[in-house]
Amino acid sequence: MLARTLLPAIAIALAATACGRAPEPRPATAPAASLAERVKVLNGDALTVDGEDLRLADAYAPQPIPDAHCWAEALAAREAARETRALIAEGREISVKRTGQRDEYNRALAYVTLDRLDLGDTLYSMGLAARRGSGPFRWCAGFSQETAGAPTLQSLMGR
Repeated sequence: MLARTLLPAIAIALAATACGRAPEPRPATAPAASLAERVKVLNGDALTVDGEDLRLADAYAPQPIPDAHCWAEALAAREAARETRALIAEGREISVKRTGQRDEYNRALAYVTLDRLDLGDTLYSMGLAARRGSGPFRWCAGFSQETAGAPTLQSLMGR
């Protein structure tokens, strides 16, 4: 008799538990942005990281057109920017240590570390940048617009 009275009560309790609310879904966390999404390479030594314009504090790359002084500098600038973009695309983590100084374009000078390697040192060791502070680097030394067969800056610009 007790079983007949208790059995329906247990069934009702189990049914009520099974009909309970579903657990609240966890809020989805947005995936971390990739370096390629966080970093824009302006040229070999100038970057925008998380919206802030930066210039490498320990290296400087050749300047692109229209600031290049010769065709060799323009070509070297293109290569430096291409390689910097490749390093950023392959990178996983970046850190920025600002010096408190600014360049002539009001960009913060900073040491940028990419996957625990200093980006300025990396570019310097690849021959794509000079050491900042060691005096002016002469990208055009040994080359000039007067060199026979050398393309002109205008031809590199598509003019």
